[in-house]
Amino acid sequence: MFASSSRLDLSITVGPEKPRHIKTILSGPLPILIDYTRMYGDIAGSALWRLRAALKHHDRVREIAFEGSRANFNQILKMTQCAFPVLEGLIICFGDNYYEPKLPDTFLRGPDLSDLHLRRIALQDVSLASISGFLLSATAVTDLYLKIDTPFGPSPEASLLTCLQGMPCLRRLDLSMSILSESPLQPPTTPSPKDVVPLSKLTTLRYGGYGVFLDALAAGLSAPSLRNVSIQFFDHVLPAVTARVHLPRFISEIEECYHAVHVNFHDSGFSLSLWTQSEYINHYLPRFKLSRVPGHVPELIIRMSGALSTRLATVEELRVTFVSTAANVWEDFIPWREFLQHFPRLKAFRTEGAINCSIARALLRDHGEPNNDFAFLSALEELELGKNSSDSPCGPELAAFEPIVSARQQAGCPIKVFFST
Repeated sequence: MFASSSRLDLSITVGPEKPRHIKTILSGPLPILIDYTRMYGDIAGSALWRLRAALKHHDRVREIAFEGSRANFNQILKMTQCAFPVLEGLIICFGDNYYEPKLPDTFLRGPDLSDLHLRRIALQDVSLASISGFLLSATAVTDLYLKIDTPFGPSPEASLLTCLQGMPCLRRLDLSMSILSESPLQPPTTPSPKDVVPLSKLTTLRYGGYGVFLDALAAGLSAPSLRNVSIQFFDHVLPAVTARVHLPRFISEIEECYHAVHVNFHDSGFSLSLWTQSEYINHYLPRFKLSRVPGHVPELIIRMSGALSTRLATVEELRVTFVSTAANVWEDFIPWREFLQHFPRLKAFRTEGAINCSIARALLRDHGEPNNDFAFLSALEELELGKNSSDSPCGPELAAFEPIVSARQQAGCPIKVFFST
């Protein structure tokens, strides 16, 4: 009856307290999942016995999940110096600030250093130096989640890029730095073009860390199939990052057409999200996201829009919002016209917050004269203006757009201006 267990995806989960009749259950043919998460107390007694019993069936263990102290993991290391031929998933999380042991070459491979068949790896709160040798042997991995101290070692051979070079099947990379990590005083050495790592199957990239690391990684990676991107910077870094060519080049290689953009300004920076047309219509999460980029907004928004110019060229809808008092801080300093020039196909421009007069000034040229060349936002069809409050007057703000509306109407390029409800 259980001959097709793998096809039915049946398995046994072994933890510190379950299952009860472990000897009887382990005597069957089902795959084994080991779940020893949240183990910061000592693994002893029945919990240790269960772990040993499960690991003895190393030819059936499909996944190992561990979260706990270095002392507990040392016990696991002693029991995993043999090959695990069907192991597909590995999750390891330490909680004691990178004082974890270095994974030996025999970890999960045995003395003969058998090939690993891991598909999913998640290693959290570890140092790159302690796991780089192990990652070099994980050539079949498709999903990699890392929370490490740094992606670059003392030499190019000790960098994460070297590990990624041996992962041609990688589809998802989730990389973050610990808050304990420090920004390097000098940018890491970037590889030459001939050393760029091609990740042709990579479709998802999520990054949280310092911009200098991301720029150096972008210099050494090529991922044209990338579809889902989420980036969160830890530092005031964009002016330095976007001044280089690596990140813009990496982004420009993404073979994706975006339909809508949402820029959300806050007091100390901004966030930017991009959607494809189907995602935007169906209210899905954005495909490309820069979260809470910190720094001097006027400079940052121009540099980042320049870096994203190839991605913004297809956008037809732009929404701009201001959080809290950000409108009072940045409204008169953001170079709207320079920013909007990166949206040649923009049809709908929607605002939320007290920026309407600033937008009107951006659409006028030379001290209030209407923009009569119509090359600027030539595809624009509608402006949806946000209101400060339900009882705020609309007349003065609509009057600010009257010269633009009239000029475009006369030229046969009408714009509809209205307040959002």
